[in-house]
Amino acid sequence: MYRISLQKAEDAATIERLMAKVFGPERHARSVWQLRQGPAIESLCIVAKDGDEIVGSLRFWEVRLGSQDILLLGPLAVLPSLRGKGCGKALVEDGLRRATGGPWPLVLVSGEADYYPRFGFVPARDYDLKWPGFIESERLQFYELMPGALTNLPPGPFVVAPVAE
Repeated sequence: MYRISLQKAEDAATIERLMAKVFGPERHARSVWQLRQGPAIESLCIVAKDGDEIVGSLRFWEVRLGSQDILLLGPLAVLPSLRGKGCGKALVEDGLRRATGGPWPLVLVSGEADYYPRFGFVPARDYDLKWPGFIESERLQFYELMPGALTNLPPGPFVVAPVAE
């Protein structure tokens, strides 16, 4: 139903309008945006198209969790009229597939607590994360790209920070 492909430079304005529609004008004030510094991971930034129209977007950013680099999933943006119709699901599944086998052991998401577990995400509240601002702890969830990555984490606390360029 949806065609998933890598984002192109010419998609930037359309994606920005989509994000403004989905998240509103204050989206950059949210604490998660403090982690989205520098460029997103180009090989993991994808769009969903319905015909020729971009109807969804997903990006991944590299962040530091303690002393290791991991991925931050998001923002995931889907046209409001298509919520619940499989577009977000297709983007998340494709994005996680693309990220598997890369150098990152984990994906972290700040998202809806009841949405991401269907993909295998687990609550991060037991890992003592130090987030750069206010966040509801139930929004933070991990996904293992490398089996055992969570089991092998040393004891926290873990500062979540942008990767220095």
